[in-house]
Amino acid sequence: MNDSRELLDSPLFKALADLSFDSVMVTEPTDDQGGHTVVFVNQGFTDMTGYAAEEVLGQTPGILQGPKTDKALTDRLAEDLRQGRTFHGSTVNYRKDGSPFDIEWKVTPVMRDGRVTHYLAVQRDITGR
Repeated sequence: MNDSRELLDSPLFKALADLSFDSVMVTEPTDDQGGHTVVFVNQGFTDMTGYAAEEVLGQTPGILQGPKTDKALTDRLAEDLRQGRTFHGSTVNYRKDGSPFDIEWKVTPVMRDGRVTHYLAVQRDITGR
């Protein structure tokens, strides 16, 4: 694919994301400091968080964080991504209605021509596990 938008709009990607039992989020880097914004979420994300895609597109994933979110873990997430490593961890996130839930997730940088074009995150609610 020549362009990231083309990939996100491709029938194969959409089918994969829609069939996933888990939440799928794609972000794009916005600066050299590790900032990134949401460019795609699947129905699993909406089911898990209560946020419609339109509400989170253009936002940062931090919209899901709150007082019980483990800051040390989110710092490790940022460092892993800066180093080009896949992150795996769990913490507390928050739904649109403010209710907390336990989340396990993996985030990996997607590279093209030696630079990060996107971050792909797969997340699941592990509350009560």
